[in-house]
Amino acid sequence: MNHSLDGTRNQLVNQLVYLDEGLVNFLNEYFPSPNQQRIIVENTLNNYTSIIEDMLRNFSVNNLNSYALIGSKVTVQYLDDNTTESFVIVFPSSTNPDKNLISFLSPIGLQLLMAQQNETYELEIPSGTIPVRVQDIQYYNHGSVE
Repeated sequence: MNHSLDGTRNQLVNQLVYLDEGLVNFLNEYFPSPNQQRIIVENTLNNYTSIIEDMLRNFSVNNLNSYALIGSKVTVQYLDDNTTESFVIVFPSSTNPDKNLISFLSPIGLQLLMAQQNETYELEIPSGTIPVRVQDIQYYNHGSVE
């Protein structure tokens, strides 16, 4: 395994440790009172950690780019007009809309987290739903823990 993959593997392990040891504190910071959104995020992060654990068991570039992860650049095609847009899914503290760095807690980020390449999704936006196809996923190394 090359050094780049080793570094990426370490980043994913760090995400797992952070989400395991710091999940309650993270949830308390962003969702101080129990509500439906907190439950959704907690369930999403539990599913996310399971995917990362499975991915680390059979670690390869193909597996790394098979799901949209925290740190992945995700290119979506809007099926209504065939335009494309790319986002990098990041932790909330790394958000930068000018660079298309979106939090996994944002409405779009949460819906794209764990998306798979070549799959079609209905993204819920304030004006309704919009069909998108995930064209490409590349782990982009912006997924460092907070």
